[in-house]
Amino acid sequence: MNKQTKIGIVVGIITLMFLMVWLFSSGENTETAKRTKFVSSNWSSMFQLYDKKPMGFYLMTKLTQAHLDANHKVLVVDDWIMMDSVQQADTTNKTFFFVGNNFGLQNNELDTLLSRVETGSSWFLSFNDLTENLYTKLFKNYSIQFDYDDHVNVFTKNHKYKMINLFQNDTVAKMWKAFDEIESLGKHESLSSFMEMSNFVKVKYGDGFLYFHSNPEMYFNYQLKRLHGYKYAAFTLNQLPKDQDIYLLELGRLSDNYGNEDTDEQSGADGKVDDSYFKLIFQSPMLLAALLLSFLGMILFIIFRSKRTRPIVPYIPPKKDMTLAFAETITSIYFAKRHPYGLLQVQRKNFYATIQKHFFLDLNRGKDDRMRDALAEKSNTDRKEIDEIIELLETKEAFSVSEQYITDVNKVLHKFYRKVGVISDKLNERIQAKEFVFRRSMLLPALLILSGLTLILLGLYYLMSSIGIGIVFWPIGALLLVLGILRMSNPYMKVDQKSIVYFSPLGKKYSFDRDDLLSSELKKSGVLLNFKEEKQLIINYWDLSRFDQEQLKRFVTKFHNLEL
Repeated sequence: MNKQTKIGIVVGIITLMFLMVWLFSSGENTETAKRTKFVSSNWSSMFQLYDKKPMGFYLMTKLTQAHLDANHKVLVVDDWIMMDSVQQADTTNKTFFFVGNNFGLQNNELDTLLSRVETGSSWFLSFNDLTENLYTKLFKNYSIQFDYDDHVNVFTKNHKYKMINLFQNDTVAKMWKAFDEIESLGKHESLSSFMEMSNFVKVKYGDGFLYFHSNPEMYFNYQLKRLHGYKYAAFTLNQLPKDQDIYLLELGRLSDNYGNEDTDEQSGADGKVDDSYFKLIFQSPMLLAALLLSFLGMILFIIFRSKRTRPIVPYIPPKKDMTLAFAETITSIYFAKRHPYGLLQVQRKNFYATIQKHFFLDLNRGKDDRMRDALAEKSNTDRKEIDEIIELLETKEAFSVSEQYITDVNKVLHKFYRKVGVISDKLNERIQAKEFVFRRSMLLPALLILSGLTLILLGLYYLMSSIGIGIVFWPIGALLLVLGILRMSNPYMKVDQKSIVYFSPLGKKYSFDRDDLLSSELKKSGVLLNFKEEKQLIINYWDLSRFDQEQLKRFVTKFHNLEL
């Protein structure tokens, strides 16, 4: 090689070395520039699974993944549907894992988890507070003690770990919890402790294990950045199986302020917060009172609005002399008591009083024919007809006086009164044209309407709270409300000169011709009306108000035996 060749080789080697050094050093600087260090001063965000802030659980989550072997994985379970589907797809034993402030499950969810643990799974639970149903189910006896300090020394079988409490990079005293007395579902073993009391216990339950750990703050990110915190977290995970998938139970994580006075009143036994639309009303006594008064006002409005607008008998201005009307009322009362002969005596007295008033003749004093002749002359009536009326009234055979006999006498008397002008045709037509309206008792419709409104509101409340039974309550409430309104709006029965109309509880109308009425029967429970073609109408006393019951009895009594 000549001199130029040697110089070229040396320069080439130097240039190659320079390029290699520059390339490698440049790559390292670029990578370093891209990897920026995460820095956070947020000390208010706590107990979040993938939160990198000082009081998050990002490092604990990553350490949990590193704890397992290559054939198993960590899954985050946000709701029970996901949990159920994953468990059905893979029935092998699992490790259920939760680290957080407050934890709660529904009773059926808790029973399912415990059944899985009993068959060989594991459940690690690090918590500050649980919902009431979990305390009742997991512990037979449970109490805790506190150590108020800025640090605590946690002892395991062979090591001691110093755990500190930081806030904004400064040590602050807090209450460190330890189990004072604990009795769970099986025998327990203490894994770590401080103040000579356990803070991490292992409970044998069936073929599996339950792990209870107090102070989830020991797994914050700032704890695991310290050597003692990292080693204690590793010690904790080493107690769990490495050959089981880990399910992070995020579905049971409750808000951090669970247990405060402000939220206790809004939460149920399962720890779920009441966020329904009625929450604001239930929280304020004044609004709740206003709601109840509104319901009461609605009920009173319905009751008074449905009140009769007219009496059952149309009002007829009374005359000065009410002798005839009084006599008819007395007749109805006597007839209702079923004393036919006594009623006949009342009819006789009323007849003699009417004759004395209108014709100035006293038939009681004049037993001879002079009074009867005078009456026949003044009334322009045949003497024979007057004799027949008096013989009917003066009969001494009490055993032969029946209800039909009284009815026949009443017909004869009314015929005589109309003939001689005691009862005018106009008044008779008005009496015959009267329409009787019988209404149902208000108690049952009011109960149906009140029950319907209650079920509708309860159903809507359950639906807004995502409770499925609400879909059943509100249709039933609407049905009861409609039935109550129908019973209240429609009368029970209407009776006029030509027909008897009955309204069913659903508002259906049944019409009967009064001319087809054969007989009526008064019973303890009501009245039975028999019509032609074997038709019957049963009127129940219990379905009528007290006033209408009395009116019905008086009505049937007055028009008894085809005179209805």
